[in-house]
Amino acid sequence: MKRIVLVFVLMCVLGLWSSAAAGSNGEGTLLDPSSLPEGWVLIGDYLASPSDLEQFSVRLGVQVVVLRNYVFSTPAGQLQVNLVLTETEQEAASLQELFLSFHPPENVGLSGRRVIEVVTEIPELARWAQEKLVFSAEESCDQAALQELRAYLEAWSWPVFSWQDLTENLAKELPAYRIFLVGESHGAACNQELESALLQFLVQEGGVRSLLLELSPSIVGFLREYVATGDEALLEFAFSQVRGTYFFTRENYNHWQHVRRLAQALPAGEELRLIGLDIEHQPLLAFRYLQHLLDGLDDRLWAATKLAQIGQVLRGELRLNYTEAVRFTSDLLVELETEEVKEALGRLWGEVELVLSSLLAGLELQTVSGTEWNNGREQAMYANLLRQVSPEGGEKYFGQWGLNHVFQGQQLGVDWLASRIDQMEGFAGSILSLVLVYSGSERISQDGTQPVPLDTYRSSAGILADLSGEQPLLVKLDGPESPFTQNLIWKLNEVAPTAGVTTDYYQYILFVPRAQASSPLAF
Repeated sequence: MKRIVLVFVLMCVLGLWSSAAAGSNGEGTLLDPSSLPEGWVLIGDYLASPSDLEQFSVRLGVQVVVLRNYVFSTPAGQLQVNLVLTETEQEAASLQELFLSFHPPENVGLSGRRVIEVVTEIPELARWAQEKLVFSAEESCDQAALQELRAYLEAWSWPVFSWQDLTENLAKELPAYRIFLVGESHGAACNQELESALLQFLVQEGGVRSLLLELSPSIVGFLREYVATGDEALLEFAFSQVRGTYFFTRENYNHWQHVRRLAQALPAGEELRLIGLDIEHQPLLAFRYLQHLLDGLDDRLWAATKLAQIGQVLRGELRLNYTEAVRFTSDLLVELETEEVKEALGRLWGEVELVLSSLLAGLELQTVSGTEWNNGREQAMYANLLRQVSPEGGEKYFGQWGLNHVFQGQQLGVDWLASRIDQMEGFAGSILSLVLVYSGSERISQDGTQPVPLDTYRSSAGILADLSGEQPLLVKLDGPESPFTQNLIWKLNEVAPTAGVTTDYYQYILFVPRAQASSPLAF
């Protein structure tokens, strides 16, 4: 989105918002979520940081005070609104003249110190925006509120010099929750170091025996076998199948070796249960795992069924296009319901059904994108959880997932997995979500070739950065008289939800300054 602002190749509508609608004498830049028309979802919200504002000011030749972009998904299509607030009205007029030098007059709007641009190819959307969207002045804490916020954060935050500092402060939460979730931004080295430390703590002191994994059932199947046998070749094979993803890092490989050691150290008769929740993103990997399962059975039991064609696909004897792959997977699921196949697979039936259902879900989602894709994936992950997890019995779980999955309420128009679980009888109110907030950090690029910037911290006051002292900082958000239980204070550089308070979504923050990028794995 930042790139779009820089080039300013934007379609705009003159005078879209009146002073009354926009708020703050027509200079508002903060969206009022209650003004969103029915069916509109805020899917992008970029607020320029102080360093970005300096760059924009130099580039544009004016003092930019606020620069904010919004992207909306609507039933008719997407709409982008960009707002620039300058120091003076004269500078805004100058900026308007700059835009008019490469836009026709009807494409540029000016109101006081604010210049506004709209990107859409659908005129009706601009008209809807004119009637409905309301912007007000950016929120700014008065000194009393700022001091209150700082006092709370000072009282309820702890520096993390070692992971033991973190687990000691989380120990008091163990009796209150059954599901412990961490939301990370993939690609930072500290992620899996934290995951290993938390898993060890929760297994040894919290009674956790089940891992909820943001991984497909097929890759989890190979990892499960590695954990049970210690066969390093299986671990290497599992990782070799996911090259080009954030999973393929040295830190993650080390983490899974740690999982194996933890499992081996459990008392006799106990095991660490690995639960794969994600869709199957790679059809061939799913088929390889299914064939691996079939190879452990007497092939005379299934040679006459459609399951035998899985081997033909892997050998290249049967080639499937997208439509054929969907039909093939659907037919396999239908065949699974026959007594012949149920008898042939025996105890493996549930695992095969899980993989095939996840594969079909992954294939079907290839035809959609955006909010629909995210909701479809979350629904499939929730269905996989229901297949493998029961709220009865009081069992405890741990999962470290991508950030948004741990939100316990709707955000970006998506009902994330944690929010779905939180609505289950038996699990409602028993989820603790901790989110990682990174500042001045780096992550490995998804292809594993280079480090790239990682900064998810949104703050005008910078209190967390000040309190951290360059060390990770653990913050409890739901302490007594917490501002986070009374207001939606969103410290993440993510689109904020449109309802509720912060602790409706997560209860802890781990602020991480200067995190290093993960190391690419090399066999």
